[in-house]
Amino acid sequence: MDFTSVVLGGVAAVMVFLMAMYSVKRFFSKALTKEQMYLVEFLALLFSISLFLAIASPATQMHNLFFLVLAVFVIAMGILMLGTWRVLEQYLTGLFVTRVLDLHVGDYVELDNMRGYITALEDTYVVVRDPRREYVYIPYTVLLRRPFRRVKAPEGHEVRIRLFVPRWQELRRVKDVVGQVAKEYGLERLSVDVEKIGVRGVVIVVRGVLKDPRQEDELKYAVLDRVYAEFQSTRRGTG
Repeated sequence: MDFTSVVLGGVAAVMVFLMAMYSVKRFFSKALTKEQMYLVEFLALLFSISLFLAIASPATQMHNLFFLVLAVFVIAMGILMLGTWRVLEQYLTGLFVTRVLDLHVGDYVELDNMRGYITALEDTYVVVRDPRREYVYIPYTVLLRRPFRRVKAPEGHEVRIRLFVPRWQELRRVKDVVGQVAKEYGLERLSVDVEKIGVRGVVIVVRGVLKDPRQEDELKYAVLDRVYAEFQSTRRGTG
Protein backbone atom coordinates (compact mmCIF):
# COMPACT_ATOMS: atom_id res chain seq x y z
CA MET A 1 0.00 0.00 0.00
CA ASP A 2 1.29 3.44 -0.90
CA PHE A 3 1.15 5.41 2.33
CA THR A 4 2.23 8.63 0.61
CA SER A 5 -1.23 9.26 -0.81
CA VAL A 6 -2.80 8.38 2.56
CA VAL A 7 -0.62 10.87 4.43
CA LEU A 8 -1.12 13.51 1.74
CA GLY A 9 -4.86 13.00 1.87
CA GLY A 10 -4.90 13.25 5.67
CA VAL A 11 -2.90 16.47 5.71
CA ALA A 12 -5.03 18.01 2.96
CA ALA A 13 -8.26 17.01 4.73
CA VAL A 14 -7.15 18.50 8.06
CA MET A 15 -6.02 21.75 6.46
CA VAL A 16 -9.23 22.12 4.45
CA PHE A 17 -11.33 21.39 7.55
CA LEU A 18 -9.52 23.99 9.66
CA MET A 19 -9.73 26.61 6.91
CA ALA A 20 -13.42 25.91 6.38
CA MET A 21 -14.16 26.21 10.11
CA TYR A 22 -12.25 29.48 10.37
CA SER A 23 -14.02 30.96 7.34
CA VAL A 24 -17.47 29.94 8.58
CA LYS A 25 -16.92 31.37 12.07
CA ARG A 26 -15.30 34.50 10.66
CA PHE A 27 -17.92 35.42 8.07
CA PHE A 28 -21.17 33.54 8.83
CA SER A 29 -21.36 33.14 12.61
CA LYS A 30 -23.61 36.22 12.97
CA ALA A 31 -25.99 35.20 10.21
CA LEU A 32 -26.54 31.54 11.18
CA THR A 33 -28.20 30.04 14.22
CA LYS A 34 -26.42 27.58 16.49
CA GLU A 35 -28.18 24.62 14.85
CA GLN A 36 -27.24 25.85 11.40
CA MET A 37 -23.63 26.28 12.53
CA TYR A 38 -23.59 22.65 13.68
CA LEU A 39 -24.86 21.59 10.26
CA VAL A 40 -22.19 23.67 8.52
CA GLU A 41 -19.50 22.12 10.71
CA PHE A 42 -20.84 18.66 9.84
CA LEU A 43 -20.70 19.56 6.14
CA ALA A 44 -17.12 20.74 6.51
CA LEU A 45 -16.25 17.43 8.15
CA LEU A 46 -17.95 15.45 5.38
CA PHE A 47 -16.15 17.45 2.72
CA SER A 48 -12.81 16.88 4.42
CA ILE A 49 -13.47 13.13 4.67
CA SER A 50 -14.51 12.96 1.02
CA LEU A 51 -11.33 14.85 0.07
CA PHE A 52 -9.23 12.39 2.07
CA LEU A 53 -10.94 9.44 0.42
CA ALA A 54 -10.57 10.98 -3.04
CA ILE A 55 -6.80 11.28 -2.55
CA ALA A 56 -6.28 8.02 -0.68
CA SER A 57 -8.75 5.76 -2.54
CA PRO A 58 -6.33 4.77 -5.35
CA ALA A 59 -4.03 3.25 -2.74
CA THR A 60 -6.63 1.98 -0.25
CA GLN A 61 -9.32 0.83 -2.72
CA MET A 62 -12.09 2.73 -0.88
CA HIS A 63 -13.90 4.02 -3.96
CA ASN A 64 -17.35 2.96 -2.76
CA LEU A 65 -16.91 4.71 0.59
CA PHE A 66 -15.73 7.83 -1.18
CA PHE A 67 -18.84 7.97 -3.39
CA LEU A 68 -21.07 7.34 -0.35
CA VAL A 69 -19.56 10.18 1.68
CA LEU A 70 -19.63 12.49 -1.32
CA ALA A 71 -23.31 11.72 -1.93
CA VAL A 72 -24.17 12.44 1.72
CA PHE A 73 -22.22 15.72 1.51
CA VAL A 74 -24.03 16.86 -1.65
CA ILE A 75 -27.45 16.03 -0.17
CA ALA A 76 -26.73 17.78 3.13
CA MET A 77 -25.32 20.79 1.28
CA GLY A 78 -28.49 21.03 -0.79
CA ILE A 79 -30.67 20.90 2.33
CA LEU A 80 -28.60 23.63 3.99
CA MET A 81 -28.78 25.90 0.96
CA LEU A 82 -32.55 25.48 0.69
CA GLY A 83 -33.06 26.24 4.38
CA THR A 84 -30.71 29.19 4.76
CA TRP A 85 -30.51 30.72 1.31
CA ARG A 86 -32.64 33.74 2.19
CA VAL A 87 -30.57 34.54 5.27
CA LEU A 88 -27.27 34.02 3.47
CA GLU A 89 -28.46 36.16 0.56
CA GLN A 90 -29.24 39.06 2.88
CA TYR A 91 -25.99 38.63 4.82
CA LEU A 92 -23.76 38.42 1.75
CA THR A 93 -25.53 41.42 0.23
CA GLY A 94 -25.06 43.39 3.43
CA LEU A 95 -21.29 42.78 3.37
CA PHE A 96 -20.82 45.19 0.49
CA VAL A 97 -24.11 47.04 -0.08
CA THR A 98 -23.45 49.60 2.67
CA ARG A 99 -20.15 50.50 1.03
CA VAL A 100 -21.47 50.45 -2.53
CA LEU A 101 -24.50 52.58 -1.64
CA ASP A 102 -22.56 54.61 0.94
CA LEU A 103 -25.14 54.18 3.69
CA HIS A 104 -24.50 55.45 7.20
CA VAL A 105 -26.40 55.70 10.46
CA GLY A 106 -28.21 59.03 10.51
CA ASP A 107 -28.94 59.12 6.78
CA TYR A 108 -32.49 60.08 5.84
CA VAL A 109 -33.95 57.66 3.26
CA GLU A 110 -37.19 57.53 1.29
CA LEU A 111 -38.30 54.16 -0.12
CA ASP A 112 -41.75 53.80 -1.71
CA ASN A 113 -44.18 55.16 0.92
CA MET A 114 -41.71 54.81 3.76
CA ARG A 115 -39.24 57.42 4.96
CA GLY A 116 -37.13 57.98 8.02
CA TYR A 117 -33.68 57.99 9.59
CA ILE A 118 -31.35 54.98 9.55
CA THR A 119 -30.73 54.05 13.19
CA ALA A 120 -28.79 50.78 12.69
CA LEU A 121 -27.06 48.75 9.98
CA GLU A 122 -27.48 45.14 11.07
CA ASP A 123 -26.06 42.00 9.45
CA THR A 124 -29.11 41.25 7.27
CA TYR A 125 -31.24 44.41 7.32
CA VAL A 126 -31.36 48.16 7.82
CA VAL A 127 -33.34 49.65 10.71
CA VAL A 128 -35.19 52.85 9.84
CA ARG A 129 -37.17 55.00 12.27
CA ASP A 130 -40.10 56.69 10.58
CA PRO A 131 -41.76 60.00 11.61
CA ARG A 132 -44.24 58.09 13.82
CA ARG A 133 -41.29 56.79 15.89
CA GLU A 134 -41.84 53.26 14.60
CA TYR A 135 -38.99 50.99 13.57
CA VAL A 136 -39.01 49.56 10.04
CA TYR A 137 -36.71 46.67 9.08
CA ILE A 138 -35.61 46.70 5.44
CA PRO A 139 -33.63 43.75 3.99
CA TYR A 140 -30.53 44.73 2.07
CA THR A 141 -31.76 43.10 -1.14
CA VAL A 142 -34.73 45.48 -1.18
CA LEU A 143 -32.33 48.42 -1.42
CA LEU A 144 -30.72 46.83 -4.47
CA ARG A 145 -33.97 46.02 -6.25
CA ARG A 146 -35.95 49.19 -5.59
CA PRO A 147 -34.98 52.81 -6.17
CA PHE A 148 -34.70 54.92 -3.04
CA ARG A 149 -33.66 58.45 -2.17
CA ARG A 150 -30.99 59.16 0.41
CA VAL A 151 -30.57 62.54 2.05
CA LYS A 152 -27.78 63.24 4.51
CA ALA A 153 -29.86 65.78 6.35
CA PRO A 154 -27.69 68.46 7.94
CA GLU A 155 -30.50 69.45 10.29
CA GLY A 156 -30.13 66.22 12.24
CA HIS A 157 -32.74 64.16 14.10
CA GLU A 158 -35.64 65.79 15.91
CA VAL A 159 -36.17 64.72 19.51
CA ARG A 160 -39.28 65.23 21.63
CA ILE A 161 -39.52 64.47 25.35
CA ARG A 162 -42.70 64.97 27.38
CA LEU A 163 -42.38 65.64 31.09
CA PHE A 164 -44.94 66.09 33.84
CA VAL A 165 -43.94 68.82 36.29
CA PRO A 166 -45.86 68.90 39.60
CA ARG A 167 -47.30 72.21 40.68
CA TRP A 168 -44.93 72.50 43.65
CA GLN A 169 -41.89 72.29 41.38
CA GLU A 170 -40.33 75.48 40.05
CA LEU A 171 -40.58 75.38 36.26
CA ARG A 172 -37.58 77.62 35.72
CA ARG A 173 -35.35 75.14 37.59
CA VAL A 174 -36.61 72.31 35.38
CA LYS A 175 -35.69 74.31 32.29
CA ASP A 176 -32.20 74.90 33.69
CA VAL A 177 -31.68 71.18 34.30
CA VAL A 178 -32.92 70.29 30.82
CA GLY A 179 -30.62 72.93 29.33
CA GLN A 180 -27.60 71.44 31.11
CA VAL A 181 -28.32 67.94 29.79
CA ALA A 182 -29.00 69.26 26.30
CA LYS A 183 -25.64 71.04 26.30
CA GLU A 184 -23.83 67.87 27.39
CA TYR A 185 -25.35 65.80 24.56
CA GLY A 186 -25.11 68.47 21.88
CA LEU A 187 -28.87 68.97 21.51
CA GLU A 188 -29.41 72.00 19.28
CA ARG A 189 -32.42 74.30 18.78
CA LEU A 190 -33.61 73.53 22.29
CA SER A 191 -37.11 74.63 23.25
CA VAL A 192 -39.16 73.85 26.34
CA ASP A 193 -42.87 74.54 25.87
CA VAL A 194 -45.92 74.02 28.03
CA GLU A 195 -48.29 71.58 26.37
CA LYS A 196 -51.00 71.17 29.02
CA ILE A 197 -51.88 72.85 32.30
CA GLY A 198 -53.74 70.82 34.92
CA VAL A 199 -54.71 70.94 38.55
CA ARG A 200 -51.81 68.76 39.70
CA GLY A 201 -49.19 70.35 37.47
CA VAL A 202 -48.18 70.99 33.85
CA VAL A 203 -46.96 68.85 30.95
CA ILE A 204 -43.99 70.31 29.14
CA VAL A 205 -42.45 69.24 25.84
CA VAL A 206 -38.70 69.35 25.32
CA ARG A 207 -37.77 69.68 21.65
CA GLY A 208 -34.40 69.78 19.97
CA VAL A 209 -32.24 68.50 17.13
CA LEU A 210 -29.72 65.73 17.72
CA LYS A 211 -26.96 65.03 15.21
CA ASP A 212 -26.67 61.34 16.02
CA PRO A 213 -30.06 59.58 16.33
CA ARG A 214 -28.41 56.70 18.18
CA GLN A 215 -28.10 58.97 21.22
CA GLU A 216 -31.83 59.67 21.45
CA ASP A 217 -32.64 56.99 24.05
CA GLU A 218 -29.56 57.89 26.09
CA LEU A 219 -30.56 61.56 26.00
CA LYS A 220 -34.11 60.80 27.11
CA TYR A 221 -32.95 58.72 30.06
CA ALA A 222 -30.48 61.43 31.06
CA VAL A 223 -33.18 64.13 31.00
CA LEU A 224 -35.61 62.00 32.98
CA ASP A 225 -33.00 61.03 35.56
CA ARG A 226 -31.82 64.61 36.11
CA VAL A 227 -35.30 66.14 36.19
CA TYR A 228 -36.83 63.61 38.56
CA ALA A 229 -33.74 63.75 40.76
CA GLU A 230 -34.39 67.49 40.96
CA PHE A 231 -38.00 66.72 41.91
CA GLN A 232 -36.83 64.51 44.77
CA SER A 233 -34.34 67.13 45.96
CA THR A 234 -36.99 69.84 45.94
CA ARG A 235 -39.50 67.62 47.73
CA ARG A 236 -37.04 66.82 50.50
CA GLY A 237 -36.12 70.51 50.80
CA THR A 238 -39.73 71.59 51.18
CA GLY A 239 -40.56 68.69 53.42
